[in-house]
Amino acid sequence: MTEPETPAPEPKAKPEPKAKPAPEPTLASKLAKIMGEMRGVKKEGFNKAQQYRFVRETDVAEKASELLAAAGIWIEQSVISHHREELYKTQSGSMMWLTTVEMEFRFIDGATGETTASRMFPGEGADTGDKGIYKAMTGAEKYFLMKSFLVSTGDDPESDEKVDKAAAAAGAAAGPRVVRGNQAGVQRGGKSDLATTAQVTEIAKQTKALKLEPEAIVPVISKIVGTQPTEGQSIRDWLGALTSEQANGIITALAGMATFADVAVDAPVETVDNASNEEPDDDEDGENPGLTIV
Repeated sequence: MTEPETPAPEPKAKPEPKAKPAPEPTLASKLAKIMGEMRGVKKEGFNKAQQYRFVRETDVAEKASELLAAAGIWIEQSVISHHREELYKTQSGSMMWLTTVEMEFRFIDGATGETTASRMFPGEGADTGDKGIYKAMTGAEKYFLMKSFLVSTGDDPESDEKVDKAAAAAGAAAGPRVVRGNQAGVQRGGKSDLATTAQVTEIAKQTKALKLEPEAIVPVISKIVGTQPTEGQSIRDWLGALTSEQANGIITALAGMATFADVAVDAPVETVDNASNEEPDDDEDGENPGLTIV
């Protein structure tokens, strides 16, 4: 009697290979994801003086900190330099200070220790007290975040009409003049070596727009040109004795002050066709724009 054959054992199934864990996202990929989610930051701020909306620092910082914390990313920031200088005196007599800072920022991944290269961002802040440096730091941080994550700012340099207007005023005041008659310092048919009536009038208009009293504007102009009125000399005569180049520098500086102070400078004077010392016509309000500095 034959014994039944023992069946061959079935081959053991090979264990399936273990799935490799997904690689840890890189710092760059995490930041790219955050950049896409930062698009939701809206322009909740409103500038009443110049009638435009803007993205507020608080909205940028709160949104960015939420997303960065969720991704385990820390921002290291430090002030590497700062400088403060006199800007101008306000109508109340307080000194307006301009503080400039340079700050460094870098992202650090808390999970991997990966870091980005340090990036320097500038910031400026104007204040009559001790808040200038904090304004400057806040501005640097805000624009570092906005530029890093491509948040729309609305600050298109092509749409900055105020700077274009100031440049046009400076160009109009310093441009060629058709001279009537002979005058010292002027070449016939050419351009005056001395400050023209148009330039002095433009300085007066910008001073008026800045609401600066004569006592406040004289030190500002003296600092620009390096001279002061002589005893008994009127401010208008003092300005008229300056060179056209010096007057143009004053116009440009005052236009810059208006930008810092958020003051809308009046429309530039029209190009005139004489370089004489005749008094300009009254303005639309019936006031001579030169009275502010006479």
